[in-house]
Amino acid sequence: MRMSVRARRLRAEEFRRLERGYLQQAEHSPGGLEQDSLLNLARGFGYAAEQIEKRAVIGKTVVLCAIAALALLAVLYIP
Repeated sequence: MRMSVRARRLRAEEFRRLERGYLQQAEHSPGGLEQDSLLNLARGFGYAAEQIEKRAVIGKTVVLCAIAALALLAVLYIP
């Protein structure tokens, strides 16, 4: 299933929001296992957001390269 650019951005923002929330909870937790678990959750959400953001950049790059290739083709082969 392909997500639209807007949906992808919103999902990445939601993961970033969750990451910040868990980081704040970890700051205020007494420590130990609870804090480690909260930090692991925050890292997981941060990683997910990074992956979504990377895919968005790759997708934009592919589209820009395709447009550039078409423009070059038009300039070189159309009299």
